[in-house]
Amino acid sequence: MQNDASLRHSDIAIERIVAGGEGLGRLADGRVVFVKGGVPGDITTINLVDDRRDWARATLVTVDVASPQRMEPTCPARRSGCGGCDWAEIRAEHQLELKAEIVTEALRRTARIEHLPSIGASVTRNGYRSGVRVVGTTNHQAGFRRASDDVTIAAGRCEIAVPVLAEMIESITVDPGLEVTLRASVATGEVTARWDERLGTVDGLPSSVDIGPSASLIERVADVDLVVGAGSFFQSGPQAADLLVDAITRFAPELSSARAVVDAYGGIGLFAATVVSPEADVWVVETSRSALADARINLDGRSGRTQLVRSEFGRWRPTRGDLRPEVVIADPARTGLGRPGVASVVRSRPEVLVLVSCDPVSFARDAALLEKEGFGLDRCEVLDLFPGTHHVEVVSRFVRAGTLSA
Repeated sequence: MQNDASLRHSDIAIERIVAGGEGLGRLADGRVVFVKGGVPGDITTINLVDDRRDWARATLVTVDVASPQRMEPTCPARRSGCGGCDWAEIRAEHQLELKAEIVTEALRRTARIEHLPSIGASVTRNGYRSGVRVVGTTNHQAGFRRASDDVTIAAGRCEIAVPVLAEMIESITVDPGLEVTLRASVATGEVTARWDERLGTVDGLPSSVDIGPSASLIERVADVDLVVGAGSFFQSGPQAADLLVDAITRFAPELSSARAVVDAYGGIGLFAATVVSPEADVWVVETSRSALADARINLDGRSGRTQLVRSEFGRWRPTRGDLRPEVVIADPARTGLGRPGVASVVRSRPEVLVLVSCDPVSFARDAALLEKEGFGLDRCEVLDLFPGTHHVEVVSRFVRAGTLSA
């Protein structure tokens, strides 16, 4: 077993940040080392935690020379070790550029595609999250988990939560270890709360809070009111949803005249309700019962045909005789489309696919699979829906070969 001295390395320069948010440096023997918390431009002392023949992984011991991109976190919870905002030490003006570099490198290494993404917009640095999951600390405070372990840190007045949630998180009491999901509507001020009541209790919630799995609220995106159930997925907040709606509209101008559209992984019908013409036929393919129940309400009153399908998108087959969609919008989970999802896109034979990806590596894998199936990457844009974190959002446009859009 190696002693502590052999694991300690000094004068490690952080060159760049890679997918997953770690800094990349090089050891004296030339091996790549991934340093959690490293910022490009730092000169660091590190401690190896995973020492392999070709690479290593390390924790940050000290920053001996700080990068110009580095800053002191403003959040007390982060300074106490909260793992939520893992890029709180990187200045806000550098984060989108760093995320675009991660996407460029992922496309190059994983997909063998040379493509420079455009740099898009960001939500506000603070007060943007309308949905937050907290966990009870040993002192019955609402808190977050510390980076890399299960120790909980009191949240205090969370900087990134919308104001109504920030106040609530600071005042409620939560049984230790109990996870509670809170969501607020920026449009109406409504709040929902959800937790497993068999595992503990929450005290101090205002009487107006709608509690339980059947709770819901109304949020407004692109001037459209949407029902969002407590058990349904929603973006980090309405700012994020607005940015995605804007990007999809720009990336698929065909939507304005499309007769049929598929909204894959469609959730509550966010995109079907905001970017698809009310006269067009739309299929919303989604696995969540709660989300589909919301979508049924959110898409009521459209003049075009609406089909809500509870299915994994990769298993979905359009009914014979259905109108072929000109556009597919897909917003999959972090794992991406994968082979099943790409196969379903191919079966749909749209002219255009607009893909929303929340992981740069899965985006690159999907891009490679789509290229093989004749869908060329036309352009992509990096958005920051989670500033202060390493999470990357990419909106991309793929065009099927041989179509008028190609």
